[in-house]
Amino acid sequence: MENKNKKSKIRRHDKGHKRIILAEYFKDLSEMKRLSFFITVTYLSSILSLSQDIKSPDEFLGFEAGTRFTFHYEAVAYIKYISEVSPIAHLIEYGKSYEGRPLIVCLVSAEENLKNLDEYRKNNLIKAGFEEGRFTGRQVPFIWLGYNIHGNEAAGMEAAMKTLYTLVAGRYEGSGDWLESCIIIIDPCQNPDGRDLYASRYRTSQSSFQDPDRNAWEHTQGWPGARSNHYFFDLNRDWAWQTQAETQQRIALYNSFMPHLFADFHEMGAETTFFFAPGADPWHEVITPWQHEFHELMGRANAALFDRESRLYFTKENFDLFCPSFGDTWPLFNGSIGFTFEQGGGGVSGLAYKKVTGDTLTLNERIKGHFTASMATLKVSHDNRERLISEFNRYFEENLRKPSFNYKSVIIKGSNDNSILESLKELLARNQIRYSQAGSVGKKFKGFSYASNAEGETVIEKGDLLISAYQPQSRLVQVLFEPDSKASDSLTYDLSAWAIPYAFNLKAYAIADQIKPAAEEQATEKVWNEYIDTEKPYAYIANFTGFNELRFVAALHGKGIRPRYSLKPFSSGGVVFNKGSVIITRSDNKLFDNKFERIVTDEANKLKIRIVPVTTGLVDNGKDLGSADTPLMKKKNIALLCGEGTSAGPVGELWYFFERELNYPVTLITAATAQKADLRDYDILILVSGSYTGLKDTIIDFAKKGGKVIAFENAISVFSGEKNTALFKASEARSAELKAAEKNLRSDDTLLLRKFEDERRHPLSERSAGSIYRVKLDETHPYTFGLGSEWFLMKRSATFHPFLDKGRNIGYITEKEPVSGFAGYKYKKKISNTLVIGSESIGSGEVVYITDNPYFRAFWKSGRVLLGNVVLR
Repeated sequence: MENKNKKSKIRRHDKGHKRIILAEYFKDLSEMKRLSFFITVTYLSSILSLSQDIKSPDEFLGFEAGTRFTFHYEAVAYIKYISEVSPIAHLIEYGKSYEGRPLIVCLVSAEENLKNLDEYRKNNLIKAGFEEGRFTGRQVPFIWLGYNIHGNEAAGMEAAMKTLYTLVAGRYEGSGDWLESCIIIIDPCQNPDGRDLYASRYRTSQSSFQDPDRNAWEHTQGWPGARSNHYFFDLNRDWAWQTQAETQQRIALYNSFMPHLFADFHEMGAETTFFFAPGADPWHEVITPWQHEFHELMGRANAALFDRESRLYFTKENFDLFCPSFGDTWPLFNGSIGFTFEQGGGGVSGLAYKKVTGDTLTLNERIKGHFTASMATLKVSHDNRERLISEFNRYFEENLRKPSFNYKSVIIKGSNDNSILESLKELLARNQIRYSQAGSVGKKFKGFSYASNAEGETVIEKGDLLISAYQPQSRLVQVLFEPDSKASDSLTYDLSAWAIPYAFNLKAYAIADQIKPAAEEQATEKVWNEYIDTEKPYAYIANFTGFNELRFVAALHGKGIRPRYSLKPFSSGGVVFNKGSVIITRSDNKLFDNKFERIVTDEANKLKIRIVPVTTGLVDNGKDLGSADTPLMKKKNIALLCGEGTSAGPVGELWYFFERELNYPVTLITAATAQKADLRDYDILILVSGSYTGLKDTIIDFAKKGGKVIAFENAISVFSGEKNTALFKASEARSAELKAAEKNLRSDDTLLLRKFEDERRHPLSERSAGSIYRVKLDETHPYTFGLGSEWFLMKRSATFHPFLDKGRNIGYITEKEPVSGFAGYKYKKKISNTLVIGSESIGSGEVVYITDNPYFRAFWKSGRVLLGNVVLR
């Protein structure tokens, strides 16, 4: 709708970036009346001229919207231009993507609001309890519109530019009032690396004439999909976990405003229409009645505009509000009103796409869909602005005073591994969750033990961490720490379980009592190893507790230092060392001569690793330092297969793990290159989930000649189908057992009678909706060092592998019930007594089987220890 009344333009534009207030020039009302006609005409001419001077995206970029995809740098240039020429637009560059592209938002509001931005922002944080200070009594709603978090959902950034221009030019009815009463934050592209990958590929493949044929090259982009970021992460599943740089920087900015509403604009399949609120079931139980109500309000507001334009849409289907990973749920759990909007289209649609109905879906139509939803979002936010603010304030007041979580305290034992505790603290800080050292030291409390998945008890010790439910983020604490989230429907869009103590393999307790923080914080002991030039120890030893020691090994390899590790516990110089401890002897590193001490000490200090110098290879108890039970850790050359046929997400997770967590080099080799490459240069070959039919012989030959192959998920089929492996023989026996069981099924069983309307639910019985299972471990195996006797795994795979008759059954599931989340009844019948981690020798090499992703989305932090052990030991 074009605004025929130009009044909103008049109030907001001035080339000198100053608001003209007529009362300053005229003290006498009669004089104002006498000269009003002249002034109105003059002022209108000036303002209309400025409005005409503000270029639309089409005018600035030099092409009509919808006729090509804008590159990210072009959109940034346009938004910078808008912020320079318009006094009601303010650009913030809040970070960089992994590939160096700027991450920006543009704030749009009345000039007076922008002048008082810091006051409004601080008032918002004070009312939410995140900042101390004097509340001035003034609040306005912050409305955040986020676009293009998936790179190939490319209509988003185009719609963002159209929305920005419409607001600054006052070209939509009521937009002037919106800007007077709200501060609008537009994030045009949350994933610029993925966006530019998509746009550049499309430019390369598109024809001179628009080609809507779905078989055309331009509609079939290759590996990896441009949906994700540089490391192939889905950024819309990273909100709660904040593993990726783009997410971390965006949420740091988000937390500095704490918006009252967040709308996330997406695209879905090309044959679909448009989805807007209300969301589908299940809704998490912490979502408030007001948040439910506002979803209904938003749905009606969108429906009114979509009906007017005769656009098709649907609500309350597919997109639920349960798991905290998303751009609608995470804001909801942060006191905001979170929404997902889904326009039919996506990467396959390109500039034009012929649907099965015969209609052609154009980029321009997709832009209009998101633009219409953007306008509806702003209108309903403005119309309900006072309630948005009051309910936001109430949300955090209730969190502080009346937390809904049954458990008022979560105790994280200080005896957990330091590296996992540091990762936990980082995650809590990014989510603005407060923690402290626990008070009531020496007192015993009953509560839920995550490790045993049952009621237990614990005695508070010095150094234990307390996460209290009495804090601004109380509801988010409940979401992230409740042992088993309650879902009203098992048909969920994503995960059904995610509790942090399981993901981090923490010794932790959820306690109904309110435990107070310690009166005085105990200072954290600083680790610093003194370098004494005159002392020449026989060896240095680092006690193995977890991932930091593996990073230490990686750092030593980077310097050329050769470490060993202990297969069994031992003591030396009165100090007890765990199995897996890192031993660095002078004898193994003679080439470094006088630099040996300095290198080892410096690397240990960087990682806050305490190293113990010893003067002899003789130990007090256990095996001596030169024993066969202290093998040398050779630096491994690692190849990770990628490209067509492999699953990009798991490839990216491992790539990220090596580069950003372990800090160890890995070579990514495409499957096509691997067919002709000389793999003898590599010690380890990693296969993520994928199809390796054409590489089977190459992979098996690599193992036979002494290489180590690590096969994840369905990549295990390379070996389960090879007749000479122990896995093949075990799988054959298992298949025979299952076939025998199937003979008991009767053709007249009434369970076979299924309703058409339940068709989507039929597969639920055979799947795990991201449930968590307990894995029992062989503690004596080097791959499990640091994990204990049990570990927890996010189970999604529906392929089950039997125990190995010849080989090593390192980790396995013995129970059919998950500790948290949903698994179907048929799934549970099959999962008990199945392999999770196994290995066997093939020729002079080794194959390691890992049936599920142990480092799921990089937030399953306990999996780092398993991965590090497997590649470094």
